[in-house]
Amino acid sequence: MREETRRMNELLRSLQLALREKAKEYEMLKKKKQSMVAKEAPKLKMVDDFMLFLAAIDKNDGENALNFDEKAMMNSILAMLNGGNNGELATDGGKKN
Repeated sequence: MREETRRMNELLRSLQLALREKAKEYEMLKKKKQSMVAKEAPKLKMVDDFMLFLAAIDKNDGENALNFDEKAMMNSILAMLNGGNNGELATDGGKKN
C-alpha cells in the first residue's frame, strides 16, 4: 500500500510539472501571437484604407476619393519596404529576411 501511494505521489508530481511546463509554453505562444498580430495591424489597416479608396472610385464617389491621402499611402508602403513601421520587409526589393 505504501509503495503504491509513493508511486502515485511521484506520478502526481511529474504530471504537475508537465502541466506547469505546458502552461509556460502556452503563455509564451500567446505572447508571440499577440506580437505578430500587432505587427500585422498597420498593414491590414493600410489595405483596408486602400480598398475603401478603390470602392469610392468604382462608385464615382469623388468626395471619398479625395479624402484618400496618396502621399501617406506611399510613405507607409515605403516604410514597410524599408523595414520601418513594424514591417519586417528588407530594403532588397521588399523581400523578407
